[in-house]
Amino acid sequence: MDSKQGMGSILSNETSIRVSYGTAMKLGLKEGDTDEEPTTAYVMIPGKKCRGGCTFCPQARGDPKWLSRVSWPLFELEEVKDKLEVSDLSRICIQSPDIPEYESRLKSAASKLNDTEKPISLSTPPLDEKTLKELEGTVDRIGVGIDAATDSLRKKKKSNYEPIVFWNYLGKAVDIYGEDKVTAHMIVGLGESLDELAAAVKRALYAGARVSLFSYRSEEKKTDIRYYRRAQLITALLDLDKGVEEALDMTLKEPEKALDEIDVEKVFQTRGCPGCNRPYYTTSPGKEHRNFPRKPTRKEIEEIRKKLILGGGD
Repeated sequence: MDSKQGMGSILSNETSIRVSYGTAMKLGLKEGDTDEEPTTAYVMIPGKKCRGGCTFCPQARGDPKWLSRVSWPLFELEEVKDKLEVSDLSRICIQSPDIPEYESRLKSAASKLNDTEKPISLSTPPLDEKTLKELEGTVDRIGVGIDAATDSLRKKKKSNYEPIVFWNYLGKAVDIYGEDKVTAHMIVGLGESLDELAAAVKRALYAGARVSLFSYRSEEKKTDIRYYRRAQLITALLDLDKGVEEALDMTLKEPEKALDEIDVEKVFQTRGCPGCNRPYYTTSPGKEHRNFPRKPTRKEIEEIRKKLILGGGD
């Protein structure tokens, strides 16, 4: 048995932290090869079963080693901090399930990781206003899991929360951290229509937040790639201050014209905090990236054009 893996089961949750497998390889904590390296360090407060109840998340099913499709082994926080201090990773993203005392544990981890002098983002359940203000200065960006595009879908997919909680939290975070310092996370393919997604994206942008898209995938199904490319294109047009109807019409009726109005190299890359690329968060190695972790090649851009203009999927 790998010594670190054996030690993982006895590490204290109070002095340890989970690290995404790609980040662990980048830091030399795990061995392995990858075609795409992370540019942000992704770490997670450890706990048992998340209280959020999100139907799309393994944390809610009591599988703390997994988030999305990624394994998160456990390490001593001090060891991770030491590795981060000498790494070329540009940012740290601290994530947390909804577990007892997650706010105090987040503050403790953020304080320790702040010694690395790398900018820190948080992606967590809603934090109260006092905690947000206490973290200001240590943390420079906040991620908010809006996830589902409509209240009814959010009630179904995130049943342990009132649907409006996340919009209220997003507004509170923008008020404290400022415009463009908060990112609304949207999962594409939970059952919403394109116009419902567009309306939610516009609402987040109007509130002063960025929008980051995630392509839904479970063991049984995955979001149609053409639908996801349309969602990315609509979001890009809304970012250019287009109205919802105009963005929808251009994407569905004039996709070639829409593509000519955007930066195609940038739009299909991972959206989020500066330095965030999440290489395999929603895409299997060897498959077409849903969110490119780098500039797509000319060949990849041509494939995107084909899917948007000529149709087809994977």
